[in-house]
Order: sequence, then C-alpha cells, then structure tokens
Amino acid sequence: MYNVIDEPILVGAIFSSGKIAPRFFVWKRRRYKIVKVTYSWRSKIGSVPIFHFAVTSCGSVYEISYNLENSNWRLEKIYVE
Repeated sequence: MYNVIDEPILVGAIFSSGKIAPRFFVWKRRRYKIVKVTYSWRSKIGSVPIFHFAVTSCGSVYEISYNLENSNWRLEKIYVE
C-alpha cells in the first residue's frame, strides 16, 4: 500500500556518465538520507523524460522523480505496510 504525496522536493544527486544517483532529499524541511536506490525506471509525459527512483530512508520506501525538461524533483509516493 502507498500514500500519494505528489509534492516538490529538493534533492542532492550525482550526475555522472549519463546516470543519476540521488543521495538525499529534503521534504517539509526535513533531510532524508537515501540509504539505497532499490529500483529505477523511466517514463515520459509527452516527449519529456521522467526518471523515477524507489529509495529507502529512515526505514521507509519513497518514490521520487526527476523531470529532465525543467530539472524539478518530486516526492511521488510513500510506501507503507
């Protein structure tokens, strides 16, 4: 089960050799260190590439996304048991 959040976030990430490696994100003034990227995938909104990441932090799984066209990050979902 998951909760849809769909809010903008700040992300610290490394962009290298055509890959994106998110390291932490800030949501509601709280910093979440990304322990592991468990899964990543791409989608498109029209012709705009969107990069998605399932990440673990503080014992929870979060889905974050990066819009390549406008360089915006979003917290899409929080997975709960």
